[in-house]
Amino acid sequence: MNVIGPHEDGARAAAAGYDHAWFPWSALPTRPPLAWPGGAQVAVSVVLNLGAVEWEREGHGAVPPPGGRGVGSHPDFPRMSHREFGHRVGAFRLLDILNRLAIPTAAAVDVLTVEHYGALLEHLRPSVAEFLAAGLSASRPITSRMSEDEERHYIGMTLDRLEARLGTRPRGWLGPEHSESFRTPALLAEAGMEYVADWCNDDQPYAMPGAGGDLWAFPLSWELSDVSAMFLNQTSAAVYGRSLEEAVDVLRDEGAGSGRALGIHLHPWVSGQPFRAGAVEAALERISGDDRVWLASPGEIVDWCRRSA
Repeated sequence: MNVIGPHEDGARAAAAGYDHAWFPWSALPTRPPLAWPGGAQVAVSVVLNLGAVEWEREGHGAVPPPGGRGVGSHPDFPRMSHREFGHRVGAFRLLDILNRLAIPTAAAVDVLTVEHYGALLEHLRPSVAEFLAAGLSASRPITSRMSEDEERHYIGMTLDRLEARLGTRPRGWLGPEHSESFRTPALLAEAGMEYVADWCNDDQPYAMPGAGGDLWAFPLSWELSDVSAMFLNQTSAAVYGRSLEEAVDVLRDEGAGSGRALGIHLHPWVSGQPFRAGAVEAALERISGDDRVWLASPGEIVDWCRRSA
């Protein structure tokens, strides 16, 4: 990121804070106070990521990104089946927890999931408050190696095929493994997306006026993602649960002056494991029992911010 000199293409000088024009830099204390419904101090959204990884084909190496335990020799059945645990078992376990606690559930789904896991999709329908678009599959990321037309086609095809199976067109986007190109926000706005959840840089949703349209960012926490905390950083389930509680406590207290938001990003192949699910459930139970917490879908939270802006 170039923040001190001319942009590398010579077209413009780098602005303070960012070397892009999607949105201006903003210090949280300088913003107008944000009030949540019912006097809540922190808005919390739980997003289940149901991205599916395609199985390796004969003669090909591991499909990136390596979901599950890492990369082994080809064909790496333990890695592939580890990731699929989420679609076979983990998603149902987490949905039972979220339903019991009456927590509105958002689910990020890709085309591979909705077209090939029919029983899972039907189980999701009555429980999920909102579906986010998550691309074609977790193993087909968006990159800047795509041409603009290729990426536009990828986004449009994803939305069309999801709408055909879901019966409704998603309003929000979460790229496969948070993947984007340098042009993605503009193409999402062009496609009618109302918010993107790939950016993890704030405690409040914010507008992305440089993308055109009315695109907003919903900051889905990366550090409190179960993949980041429990899988990549090997945090224990108990510590992860306490981290969720502590984050909400801090944001709730700070939110007495201006509301804060937290997106809790769960992957069923991680949090749906039996030795982790109990700690996640305990944390969510405590969070959901706090009347200063507004539990809502990302779209509801963004809509509220858009109306309040």
